[in-house]
Amino acid sequence: MFEISLKIDRDHKVWEMLASNKNMLLTSGHVGTHIDVYEKTEIPEEYSKCDGVLIDCTNYSLGREIGMEAIKEVDIKKKDFVIFKTGVQKENPYGSENYLKNHQELSWELIDYLLKREVAFIGIDCAGIRRGEEHYKADVKCEKNKTYVVENLSSERLNQLSFNEFKVFTVWIDNPIATGLSTKIFLYEVK
Repeated sequence: MFEISLKIDRDHKVWEMLASNKNMLLTSGHVGTHIDVYEKTEIPEEYSKCDGVLIDCTNYSLGREIGMEAIKEVDIKKKDFVIFKTGVQKENPYGSENYLKNHQELSWELIDYLLKREVAFIGIDCAGIRRGEEHYKADVKCEKNKTYVVENLSSERLNQLSFNEFKVFTVWIDNPIATGLSTKIFLYEVK
């Protein structure tokens, strides 16, 4: 078992910010690794176990868009968990300005392709698959197509990954009022 969820220290500034938030219950689901569910749909239980696909995007600089070239010759199947590893956290820690506002993002063409492939999850080690106002728009579009976005995976743990074929086990906490569901992600090597 190999966990790729982002660990956040108890003394991280995000907890202080969260404690001062009027909507702490709603906002807390967006801290660390989580699934965005702005439409409040129920994630199918069978999504908890998927085949995994890792896309190495560490050659993309901050602010750059990740396009179709990143998945050239990659076999992506229905109900896969597709993980994009950018490595952004190495130089831009979780919660920093660049991490939140200038991270790499997926092109709309790539997002549409993944939706047509009917993947279960799109995971990324950034604050989202799009930036700014398009963050919400991308998450809602995915959710309406029964594909869920998992944000803030651990860049460090993804860099330590030593196997290529794996299953992904995703555990989330259902919450009918929150728009972010706290999540743990575990990988198992397929031999």
